[in-house]
Amino acid sequence: MSWKYLSGLCLFFLLLTAFTFFVDRASGTVDQKQGLYIFMLSKPVAEYEYLGSVKKSLAWTGQPEEMLNSMIKKVKKDYPDANGIIFTSVNMERADAIKFK
Repeated sequence: MSWKYLSGLCLFFLLLTAFTFFVDRASGTVDQKQGLYIFMLSKPVAEYEYLGSVKKSLAWTGQPEEMLNSMIKKVKKDYPDANGIIFTSVNMERADAIKFK
């Protein structure tokens, strides 16, 4: 085996390993609920189209699960083409409806 071939192969694996290392730190998996991808204080890496925003409605208990379900219901009603929600604050007062391109 020639020295150039061996060093090229080593460089290739080094770059592949470095790329994987950096991608893993900046990406993650996204949960889906009722057919919508839920992004909490994060944004998708893939390109998407902003459809509009919805505001929090009155929740009886104020529990996070109830508030999330309420927002999902609003997004599905107001933006039936949406396939994702981006929550920009922890208190879930406002969410952006999105559609992936």
